[in-house]
Amino acid sequence: MNYTKAKIYNMALKNLRVSVSIQNTNQTDKNTLVLNEFYDSAREQVLKDFDWNFASSYRELSLTGDIPQNPKYLYEYDYPNDCVFVREIVPYTQLNIIEFEVAASSSGNKVINTNITPVVIRYTKSIENETFFSSEFVMAFCWYLAFLAAPSITGNRSIQMDCFNVYTSILAKAKAINASEGYSASSETCSWLDER
Repeated sequence: MNYTKAKIYNMALKNLRVSVSIQNTNQTDKNTLVLNEFYDSAREQVLKDFDWNFASSYRELSLTGDIPQNPKYLYEYDYPNDCVFVREIVPYTQLNIIEFEVAASSSGNKVINTNITPVVIRYTKSIENETFFSSEFVMAFCWYLAFLAAPSITGNRSIQMDCFNVYTSILAKAKAINASEGYSASSETCSWLDER
């Protein structure tokens, strides 16, 4: 299913028990203005809250040319502009887990510090085009958007907490669905090991 911002707004309004729907996101009514205010923050937070398959991306990082402020690390890399959350540095072997930190450089830019070079990260990309959203993400997103907008639209803290509770339960279900998509050799076990 293709989603639009207006469809997500209307789903959020229904979650808030508001029967008035909107036609487009350029309207100047109170509900649309409030949802416009919270939309990007809500989208980014829901992307951060879970490692969504549709937003997973890989990138080789560029060195900043500076020395990390944290002496524990040898290399400082630019933080990608489209990155919402760094999930991992992709290891060269199956057994390595590579330590890193996200920090601020001496010039105040967001950077990634680690002890290896070169570096490829797996990260959650900032996806803005609603047609790429999965249905599980949209369900979670419209409940979280409703949670943020509830005080301004309904003034009802009880509805706000209901929205947050539904968001967390939908997020848990979406995580289970999302995790079952794909294949990982590490999830296989040998039958002779199970018998031991």
